[in-house]
Amino acid sequence: STVFTARSESIVHGLAGFFDAELYPGVELSICPATHTPDMHSWFPMYFPIQRPLTVDAGAEISVHMWRRSSGAKTWYEWCIDTSDSSGIHNVNGHEFWIGQ
Repeated sequence: STVFTARSESIVHGLAGFFDAELYPGVELSICPATHTPDMHSWFPMYFPIQRPLTVDAGAEISVHMWRRSSGAKTWYEWCIDTSDSSGIHNVNGHEFWIGQ
């Protein structure tokens, strides 16, 4: 889980997932737009949509909860966004999106 503070009044439709990693000193791997590793084609950003957009006031806290789940050959993510309202948990049991068979 992590918490963000809204800079302005907004409508949240989902989350974009990126990563930036230092594998060891001087060796970095990134799919963040500002620091994307050149010529890397094996990792991609991921979009985590929510079913009902959430209205967020400027200065409001946005809590993001994510879980990586697996069962047999299937792996998936579940996510929830909490503000003064909650998006509810999405992709329960990998119902909509999963990796594997």
